[in-house]
Amino acid sequence: MRTKKLLYGFLLMIFPVISFAYIDPGSGSYLIQAFIALLSAGVFYLRHPIEFIKKIIKKFLGK
Repeated sequence: MRTKKLLYGFLLMIFPVISFAYIDPGSGSYLIQAFIALLSAGVFYLRHPIEFIKKIIKKFLGK
């Protein structure tokens, strides 16, 4: 019985029923900036190896 109460209490702490959250404009713009930076870094990271592989394939195929 005690284990059930502890588990229930733990779940209530992890998943609260009511949340009073506030994101001020500064935090919101920071999150948007971080998201844009993540996307641009991902594009650069994926584009660079693809261009390198294309260059190697063109070199071996002689085109």
